Amino acid sequence: MTTAKKIYNSFYSKSTILAFLLLVIVTSIVFADKDFLTGANVSNILLKAAKNGGFLALGMTFVILCGEIDLSVGGVFALSGVVMGLTGQIHPLLGIFCGLLTGVVSGYLIGFMVTKMRISSWIASLAMLFALRGLILIIAKKSVAITGDILTFAGAKFLPGVIPGMKGGISILIPLLFLVTFFCMYISRHTRFGMGMYAVGGNGEAARMMGIDVGRIKRKAFVCSGFIAALSGVLLASSSGSATLSAGNVYETYAIAMCAIGGVKLTVGEGKFSGTFFGILIYFIINTIFTYLPTGISVHWQSVIMGVLVLVSVGIQSQVFSDIRFKRKKVEVV
Repeated sequence: MTTAKKIYNSFYSKSTILAFLLLVIVTSIVFADKDFLTGANVSNILLKAAKNGGFLALGMTFVILCGEIDLSVGGVFALSGVVMGLTGQIHPLLGIFCGLLTGVVSGYLIGFMVTKMRISSWIASLAMLFALRGLILIIAKKSVAITGDILTFAGAKFLPGVIPGMKGGISILIPLLFLVTFFCMYISRHTRFGMGMYAVGGNGEAARMMGIDVGRIKRKAFVCSGFIAALSGVLLASSSGSATLSAGNVYETYAIAMCAIGGVKLTVGEGKFSGTFFGILIYFIINTIFTYLPTGISVHWQSVIMGVLVLVSVGIQSQVFSDIRFKRKKVEVV
């Protein structure tokens, strides 16, 4: 297989990429006066994605591929920033470590409840979300200030003056979003854990008969989801210089929506991290389009439109393209 074909297959997610390209083309034509494809505008969209749940969608993909769900990521997102700010007053590196550890512990506890206690992931992660939100209010009464060069590392920018309109340069959060995406793609395609996720999500019982430790795979998936959610919370608190108590509110729903738009099926182990990435871009491009409209659209109507978009995306993924694939295979057999 050629290198070009390998790269193509790594990003291959038919309907999602097609929707992304069509959206970019149509938006560029309709809003030509807004300079949609300028470097500054593209960077702003990517920065919004990195700050507002893009990382969480990548973490959520691990869990969904295993046929489960994680509703606690918004709570992990907020708590990790608060923990980093509080423990960082002792030592900055300790703060970062404890912030990330928050997500690992939360993810493992949910995985333990799901695999060992046989509790539905919906219930286990929802209970964890309530617990985390309550814990935030117990340990902090107000927003926690993030100070110091080390703790505010994510506020750094590079390549100043390269992109017109980007004051100070490009935020470090943007390349980090790409880096995490590529890392997740590598795990899913080139590790036993990644292949195990698809096997478990496709048919857990068959995977168990093949000798795969289904419980271990699911626990690892929840830990990955928790870790990435904590990483996102730490990065946001670090870049903004403050950890707010309500950070990440309803971000779990945004993450699920981005996964669905990206073609990650919520019932079987089917989907790709590249699809999730393009789902993230589609979500925030549409979010940006709302700001271009002359009269504007209320937040309530934006939610309605996003809901319809998710339904359409899931419908297309589950019906149209699955039927096309089935007919194609049938013709090949005949």
